[in-house]
Amino acid sequence: MKSALIFILATLIAGCSTSGTSIKIGEDGHYPPTSPDSISLLLEAPQKKYQIIALVEGVAATDDYFTKARTETAAIEAMKEEAARIGANAIVLTGKNSVPYGQAGFATTTGSAIAAGNHLNGYATTISSGLGWEKITFSGTAIRYIDKSE
Repeated sequence: MKSALIFILATLIAGCSTSGTSIKIGEDGHYPPTSPDSISLLLEAPQKKYQIIALVEGVAATDDYFTKARTETAAIEAMKEEAARIGANAIVLTGKNSVPYGQAGFATTTGSAIAAGNHLNGYATTISSGLGWEKITFSGTAIRYIDKSE
């Protein structure tokens, strides 16, 4: 039991991660930061004139946020923070991915047998449970509007 607790704690510490990353595209890579709250999430390219400035990604793990919905929100927020850091106005979403990791299983088995003459009486009990997490990733294309008034 002690080794199982150590394993769980080590997995939690190693697995905790929320991050946003970007790969800049093009020569004009230096823009003033924007606010993460001002970043729009789009499902398709806007009608406004824009330029692509980077590919962005946000990653969060369920062991940090405990529910899938909170983990998805954290991954999106990490992506928006990264896009704002590099000066984007919006993100055109391109993908979502979920990868399981940190699986742990627990099992307890007990049993006994009683021999009385030619009769054998016995019973067995098995209890098992599993614990696992997943990393959720959102990706997109960070864009900056060309018309400064928009």
